[in-house]
Amino acid sequence: MKKNALEFKNISFSYDTKEVLKNISFCIKEGSFFVLLGLNGAGKSTMFSLSTRLLKLQKGEIYINDFSIKNYSNALKDIGIVFQEPTLDLDLTVRQNLYYYGSLKGLDFKETIKSIEDEIKKLELEDVLDKTVRNLNGGHKRRVEIVRALINKPKLLLLDEATVGLDLKSRFDILSYVKELVKTKNISVLWITHLFDEVNENDDISIIKDGEIIESGIAKDIVKKHNKENLVDTFSYLTKVLK
Repeated sequence: MKKNALEFKNISFSYDTKEVLKNISFCIKEGSFFVLLGLNGAGKSTMFSLSTRLLKLQKGEIYINDFSIKNYSNALKDIGIVFQEPTLDLDLTVRQNLYYYGSLKGLDFKETIKSIEDEIKKLELEDVLDKTVRNLNGGHKRRVEIVRALINKPKLLLLDEATVGLDLKSRFDILSYVKELVKTKNISVLWITHLFDEVNENDDISIIKDGEIIESGIAKDIVKKHNKENLVDTFSYLTKVLK
């Protein structure tokens, strides 16, 4: 039986007096691709920040690979993170960015590149390794951030709006690559997005509105359940009707 790679259990969170998450519960099984779908302001980034301990838990529990998020060293050692906002050093080369991150994980230069050699090839980054990040296009920058997140060979990959601002081809190249990681490396993925076209009918999803999970399941089953033509219509219906 597969264990949970990530579990939110009765999570509530407030900024001052404004409650932005309301009793959130869901789980991602190991080796699974999971989509958290919601509009801007729904609470997605707050959930991401809690998962990565950028925000401190207030109510509820989060478990990563069965370790409580409160146990920092055990819970976060096996995760890779791709933030919504770019976090690469623009004035360093791609190689230098990767080396620096690897050193933070206790790897030397040779070990760093060796650990992600295959991923560099698959994402076609070989020719930009010695270019400064400032001179890369948006798609290449995102690819570098994903490769960087894989240096420590994570069991769980968290991506917050990873394709925002990219052209259509770049978006779907990255999405396809991440889904391939799930199949080939048994990595669990939390894919956070507001873009409906990034959701496949067979994807496991949760829909969030105003800090609450209002529907969960396989995308096509949710559409069928509410007797709609597609996910966009279903989402529009749910976000207007369900509280």
